[in-house]
Amino acid sequence: MTDFAQFYRDHYRLVVTIAEHRLGSLQDAEDVASETFRIVFQRHASGGDLTLPWLYGVVRNLVGNEYRRRTRSRALHDRLATEWHETEPEASDAVEMVREALTLLPTAQQELLTMIYWDELTMAEAAAILKCRVGAVRVRVMRARRALRSMIERLNEDPDPGVAACGAVAAP
Repeated sequence: MTDFAQFYRDHYRLVVTIAEHRLGSLQDAEDVASETFRIVFQRHASGGDLTLPWLYGVVRNLVGNEYRRRTRSRALHDRLATEWHETEPEASDAVEMVREALTLLPTAQQELLTMIYWDELTMAEAAAILKCRVGAVRVRVMRARRALRSMIERLNEDPDPGVAACGAVAAP
């Protein structure tokens, strides 16, 4: 255990610095460092050597995963914006509106739409993950899409959805 602890102390700051430099975000860099040292610990526990070149490769792979995640995230939001927008505000406004509407949905609906449209899972794959039938997933996706469409329409009508979501009534 002391080998791992020393390796961690010696290299944690380096891992965070590399990841932050590449990702431009301290929070994302700390997430990458956390995952990196989880992998390092697994390797240590299985008797593998802990070397700086190997560590650098792990960080590089995890940063690449984050780049791909960001690309998929942008693609999801862009796809949702084009699929569900009946009115055509400027593209950047549409994307922002879809992103905002998605965050206002219940967590289960956000996750389902993300699985289907961002992770590009099939209905059968989503059903296996959710431990339910494919038909149930289809119904849930339909409801989530309907809820997202409704939220977008509500955002088009009311630029401050937080007030409407809380059930506040405007003063006369």
